[in-house]
Amino acid sequence: MTTGRLLILDDDETVGQTLLFAAQTCSFEARLCTTAASFLAELASWPATHLAIDLNLPGGSGREVLSRLAAISCGASVIVCSGAGGAELEAAQAEAKALGLHTTGVLTKPFRLTRLKALLAEVH
Repeated sequence: MTTGRLLILDDDETVGQTLLFAAQTCSFEARLCTTAASFLAELASWPATHLAIDLNLPGGSGREVLSRLAAISCGASVIVCSGAGGAELEAAQAEAKALGLHTTGVLTKPFRLTRLKALLAEVH
């Protein structure tokens, strides 16, 4: 039995695969996208309960994706991910909340499995 669905947006395939595997160990179905376009297309056809969004993407940013999610009134729980400093993560989380998105928290890279589990367990 699955607990939820996690859709991951991360341009680093290794990090994305690690998140994917970690989510599966938490009884989540999970899918990985490496571009914003593929992520948004996947979300339209595979409704996710949780989204993990990397802030730093080639040719764009995770913040642009957050704006797009707000525009479609996405109800999934958003986890903001990055290897950037805590201030950047907190600012992006505040921006997501201001856009009306439900955010469960931030995930600093490299991440700990216990932190990801805690974020996935949060229900809104």
